[in-house]
Amino acid sequence: MSMILRSVMVVGAGMAMAWTLFASAQDVAKGKDDSSAVVASQGGVSITLGELDAYAASRIPEKDRAGFFNSPQRIEMLITNQLVQKQMAAEARKAGLQNDPVVKSQIELAADETLSKVRLERLRKEIKVPDFSAMAKEEYSARKEKYVTPGRFDVKHVLITTNNRTDEEAKALAETVEKEAKANPDQFDALVEKYSEDPSKTANLGLMSQVDSGRYVSEFSDAAKALKNPGDISPIVKTKFGYHVIKLIARTPQQQRSFADVREEIISRMSNEYVDKQVKNYADQLRNQKMDANPDVVASLRDRYVKQPPANAAAPAKTP
Repeated sequence: MSMILRSVMVVGAGMAMAWTLFASAQDVAKGKDDSSAVVASQGGVSITLGELDAYAASRIPEKDRAGFFNSPQRIEMLITNQLVQKQMAAEARKAGLQNDPVVKSQIELAADETLSKVRLERLRKEIKVPDFSAMAKEEYSARKEKYVTPGRFDVKHVLITTNNRTDEEAKALAETVEKEAKANPDQFDALVEKYSEDPSKTANLGLMSQVDSGRYVSEFSDAAKALKNPGDISPIVKTKFGYHVIKLIARTPQQQRSFADVREEIISRMSNEYVDKQVKNYADQLRNQKMDANPDVVASLRDRYVKQPPANAAAPAKTP
């Protein structure tokens, strides 16, 4: 079978599986329960739509499920992996491994973890969230500075260092760059390529963003702030890195966002915080209940997993 034909068959099978799962979702939405429908079989085991639903619910965030199952390749891989896992589990049951005390405890632990996770998910959905509209308005009025669209303050620069030249030579070269930049501001990128010794220029072509953010040395940021209009070129500026020539690229002030723009954002955050607090209170109530512990058994845990030397192990030879 040619590779092309095999690829077509694989994609076709994956798309058929995708359509089956999509149709299942439509049926569930209509009230039809087909969770027992077999999706695929292999090696004496089968995988059902209900089992894939359970996998999706426990492993794939709800917001990502549609995108995940929109890929025939991912569906095929999921089904294949689940069938392999079920075959291994069937062999384990046939060998009676589920009766091993440790394995039995591991199964019970996995069940407890799943049930506790589902309990929390149900709890979050059951919590009645109050109307935070008024509080959102108060929050916005009290902290307007939080709700702004950041402005832009971007420059490009040419850096001349003193690594391989004297300070006088570096300053003279920077003055040359300044003259060329002011004569042809639109050719500044070419000057960066030709002269700049800033190692980051290969990635950013000399661009320095948000120069008023406090991330830059004061001499550099002060010189940038003195530039008013895009295209303006600074005099040479000396910092601990060397001599700079700076060109203003963009300078726009931050914009205050209106309450209408941020209302839903604030309400959503407050609602999530409220639910998180209720869940924490619930967990704290469980955690703060009286605990009856066996001190001796608890203390034994410190040594339970420490490997002891064999009883017949030879004692280390004494040094003279």
